[in-house]
Amino acid sequence: MLQWDIAIQQVWQFVVVLVRTAAILSALPLLGGRIVPTRIKIGMAAAISVILTPIVTFTLSPDWLAPGYLVMALAAELFVGLVLGLAMRLVMAAVELAGSILGFQVGFAMANVLDPVSQVQTPVFGQLMTVLATLLYFQVDGHLLVLLALGSSFQLIPPFGAHLSGPLLTDVTGLIQTTYQTGLKLAFPVMAATFLVHLTMGVLGRLVPQMNILLTSFPITISIGLIVLGLGLPFIALVFQDSVLGMEAVLWELLQELGHG
Repeated sequence: MLQWDIAIQQVWQFVVVLVRTAAILSALPLLGGRIVPTRIKIGMAAAISVILTPIVTFTLSPDWLAPGYLVMALAAELFVGLVLGLAMRLVMAAVELAGSILGFQVGFAMANVLDPVSQVQTPVFGQLMTVLATLLYFQVDGHLLVLLALGSSFQLIPPFGAHLSGPLLTDVTGLIQTTYQTGLKLAFPVMAATFLVHLTMGVLGRLVPQMNILLTSFPITISIGLIVLGLGLPFIALVFQDSVLGMEAVLWELLQELGHG
């Protein structure tokens, strides 16, 4: 009887770890996309869960088999994983926002392509920014940050121990605001350059009414935008790197609020 109880305990430890791990992987910016096969996602979640299960210990409640308690407990684990995954997802959302702004400013808004990660129509500049951000994401060990947050979550938030708190909503709102600020920072160099181009073309249009400003401005705006983007790549890389590295403190704060309520 004792061996059976121990086996049941280990099975539920694995299930709890698997639910939280699968939730965070499904919400990640790269692994959560449809471009990654489902078998790969399941395999990675199961492999990580097998590694983390021995270090996760908790005591099952006497009424743990009750359907209502079981559903609420697993839903709490799912919620923790989604919060952590979506927090990292917002880092890439800032890049996608910057790409959309750049595409609109330069004139590529009409030339959209299907993003295989987000499965939505994105400007060409958005695709370029996403590829660059993906390379930088792995270069600064952003994937290791996710694994660190997942492992720490079981220490700060014991299984079935997640709580909602008032500051959590405030932090999530602030994180969304930071995403918009980061996106604007990434797009600022090209926005400033294209604004000057549009201002100059507007003045020329007033001085030389015979000039077709619409047709003339397109190649000039695109050329200036590409040149400024190329020159501003070090600035973009620095801003994105700071954004990824700054997520460590954000994830730590989210884990503490979910664990202590």
